[in-house]
Amino acid sequence: MPPGKLPLELKLGLRSGSVFYFQARELSSELPHFFVVLNRDPLGDELLLMTVFTSQIEKVRTRNRERPHTVVEFGPGDYKPLDRPTAVDGNVILRRSLSEMAELVKRKKMAYHPDLPADLFERIRAAVLESPVVNDEDKDLVRGEPG
Repeated sequence: MPPGKLPLELKLGLRSGSVFYFQARELSSELPHFFVVLNRDPLGDELLLMTVFTSQIEKVRTRNRERPHTVVEFGPGDYKPLDRPTAVDGNVILRRSLSEMAELVKRKKMAYHPDLPADLFERIRAAVLESPVVNDEDKDLVRGEPG
């Protein structure tokens, strides 16, 4: 979907470090979660890459005990909308097309939250780029390099 066809609020609210709140079919939980947009140029890319926030910190630590550098832990003091300690697993990436995101906006199934502070976003980006699991094409989108 060309950026000109996107809902205005998505065009205005979609950038590197944007945080959205929605329910994802990939997650076992029925509850909505926070997601942060990783792409350097999300409006210029067909595919959005996001990582998910979780309060299941112990599970993330255990799953990544061999690669702790790919886990970012933070909390309400780092990002105001949070109400508890949180982690991001840099090895878990969700993919959404711009048209899928536009549908969520049109159906009012997604909420916007303040962008992540730059230092926290860079920590999460670095964890994703360090991941041995994330493929090079996805890392190129995170870096902002042409594929």
